Amino acid sequence: MENLIRACVFLAVLGMAVASFAQEQTEIPAADEWYRTEYAPLYSDKPWDKADDIAAHFAETGHNHDEDGSEYNARDRIKNSLEEWKIEGWIRSELAELEYDLLNPTTAAFKAKWRDYYTGGNIGYECGWYLADYVDGKWLITEYATISCGDHGL
Repeated sequence: MENLIRACVFLAVLGMAVASFAQEQTEIPAADEWYRTEYAPLYSDKPWDKADDIAAHFAETGHNHDEDGSEYNARDRIKNSLEEWKIEGWIRSELAELEYDLLNPTTAAFKAKWRDYYTGGNIGYECGWYLADYVDGKWLITEYATISCGDHGL
């Protein structure tokens, strides 16, 4: 009986080790490539028509990065913002510059400079700081803050 218990414990430990090894071997896509090739292009043509796709790149809950630090539904906020920007005359945006720092294998920080196009031919620039985490097999923007382009070298 003791040998049977040892064999069961051995098999359980072996199973956990194999599962852990398999998880470690899962290749995580490069965060900067994800941002450049999957997220940023969504803003290139009628982004408000892609509101659900854009929102799917965000975690559900975000936090204000000001004095109150309150939580909000990030997916709803981005959808509402897209509509508001459209009403203000915004047409589309292009990623003008991206700085990236992989904090650990599943967390990346970005500073992005966006070139915004408006009706009448006007062009503006906006910058943001993003934190993204690799969760459930995909990168998600988990935090965002507007930043000054000039103060952050963008």
